[in-house]
Amino acid sequence: MKKIVYLVAVSLGALVVFSGCNGMMPQQNQKPKVIKQVIVQKVSKKQIAQIIRDEKLAQASFAPAKEFTVYGEGIAPMNTISPAQAIALAKRAAVADAYRQLGEKLYGVRVNSKETVKDAALNDSRIVTQVNGLIKNATITDTKYKDGLFTVRMELKINEARWKEIFAY
Repeated sequence: MKKIVYLVAVSLGALVVFSGCNGMMPQQNQKPKVIKQVIVQKVSKKQIAQIIRDEKLAQASFAPAKEFTVYGEGIAPMNTISPAQAIALAKRAAVADAYRQLGEKLYGVRVNSKETVKDAALNDSRIVTQVNGLIKNATITDTKYKDGLFTVRMELKINEARWKEIFAY
């Protein structure tokens, strides 16, 4: 009987020891629990600019918008049906001229020339200029018609960020 009591006591002791140790020891196959927290917050462009300035993450220049101003001119044609048609065509020519001038300022002008020389003298000279570009958000700020000449004042305001976006090449 002593033997059985001794065997039961040792078995219970071993059971307590191993069950207690098993709970304390980390298992090899278990991964630690990771708590993920996602914070969603709306941020405006002004707040982002302020954060960049405060944290000095990048050197940002927030210069005011650059303003381009041009004056386009258009002449009323002589062979029109009515004076109203002449004014409308002169205005259309003036607006087209203003857009061309804005394109020249923003994108530059491509110049092609060809000259021919005959007997050591200039025989023919041709110069062709070309402007290609996309102009958006230009506004006509003033118009004037006098003596067959229509004049248009056109402005384009563009900020630094938009400028870099368009001309980053």
